[in-house]
Amino acid sequence: MASKEYLHNGENVLIVDDFLANGNACLGLIDIVNQAGGQVKGISCAVEKTYQGGYQKLVDLGYDVYSLARIKKMENGKIEFMKD
Repeated sequence: MASKEYLHNGENVLIVDDFLANGNACLGLIDIVNQAGGQVKGISCAVEKTYQGGYQKLVDLGYDVYSLARIKKMENGKIEFMKD
């Protein structure tokens, strides 16, 4: 659990992660913020593995999710990025 020294009731929080795959790390952080009485205002990650479903899971829960790179699929040693 996060220390109450750093996270207080009523605070707005932006979650920043390196990789977003299934979304479980973000869901755990969301739970910690909620337990502390804070509110998650958005989620940002460097690389999103869109094909693993975490992005959609978080969006379906109502969170704004922003990524620097979105990977559509990885197969046969090749990476295909999402096109905007």
